[in-house]
Amino acid sequence: MDLQAREPAAAADATAAPPLPSGLRERSFDIAGKRVRVVLGEHIEAEMAAALAELDADRFVVVTDARVAELAAGALAERLERTTPTLLLSHPPGEEFKNLATLSRFVDLALDFGVTRRSVVVAVGGGIPGNIAGVLAGLLFRGLRLVHVPTTVIAACDSVLSVKQAVNTGHAKNTVGLYHIPEAVLVDLAVVANGSPRDLRSGTCETVKNALAIEPAQIPRLRRLLRREADYSPADLGEIFELSLAVKGRLLLEDPYEKHAGVLLEYGHTVGHALELAGAGRGPGGDMIKHGEAVALGMTAAADVAHRAGLLDAEGLAVHEELIDRIGICRCLTVGIAPETVLHHIAYDNKRGYRSCDGSEVTMVLLRAVGAPLNAEQRYLTPVPQTLVAAAVHDLLRRGKECTAGHGPS
Repeated sequence: MDLQAREPAAAADATAAPPLPSGLRERSFDIAGKRVRVVLGEHIEAEMAAALAELDADRFVVVTDARVAELAAGALAERLERTTPTLLLSHPPGEEFKNLATLSRFVDLALDFGVTRRSVVVAVGGGIPGNIAGVLAGLLFRGLRLVHVPTTVIAACDSVLSVKQAVNTGHAKNTVGLYHIPEAVLVDLAVVANGSPRDLRSGTCETVKNALAIEPAQIPRLRRLLRREADYSPADLGEIFELSLAVKGRLLLEDPYEKHAGVLLEYGHTVGHALELAGAGRGPGGDMIKHGEAVALGMTAAADVAHRAGLLDAEGLAVHEELIDRIGICRCLTVGIAPETVLHHIAYDNKRGYRSCDGSEVTMVLLRAVGAPLNAEQRYLTPVPQTLVAAAVHDLLRRGKECTAGHGPS
């Protein structure tokens, strides 16, 4: 499989349909022989309800968090309830609630509500309720239909364009889960654009990851689009979404379960997931690190590891720094995170076992140049000494503590 730089092109698995009379845009992508419908537009609450009604469900189970329930999910559930019994399930916001306890509670509530094999689970919100809903849909009756309604950039551009559904354990992120293909992805760009500047910054990180690891031909467009102020319009976010769909749609067509070339989507996630979990454990009043922020910093750590190993040159390192700075992600977000905690979580990374390595090594996605991943013949994972990873983590956290740039949470 050729993953070198190329000109952007319409992927065979991400097809465009003519604009609908209402101004909606339709796209689709194929996973494991199934075509997933994608609908994009602004202020499309009624259109989303109509699309869901086409599924002829006997019941809807809407999964969200408490914040999104007030902003968007509650209104959608009310619309659905007018014609179909609808249950709204919500959990407190935060990565620490993406766990088996929340999932178990939702399973019981859904069964008490009377779900059947005709029912549909609707995930409304960011990646956390999306993942919980995905596992819930995959487990109930060995697979209910699932529809994603992402309300954040990172969910729209990353987590919902996947068959991977998982929840966390105390050891690591996404260690308990399954594969479950959604029926559709419905994106209201006006809702997505209403996120906080910090959420919007976090959301663009996965698109930048795709460009750095897989599709460097997108970098000029990203240089034009990205800005630290994160004052993105719905049209801007629609373009960023299209960039993500072009990359992920192509990879998912070739590797739907993300075990081979799809592992490249995990670039930056080895250290990133560990930072995210370590940040979630900080004390009251501390700003928990967001997924996209963690991935951005995880990419700088991965580039640092590759550079220390003599694999990535200074120019490649500089491109990472430049794009992450353009987004507005700062190392100061890591203040208060203990290196030992990060390294503990890295030891339980969810890519363990794809490659054999001894206890003194960590397997990571690494680049030899921007857009040129290492070890295509070995599932794109490279074993590196833990000492190199530890050095990169310590340096990242040290530089965060010393940072005076002042563009952290906002």
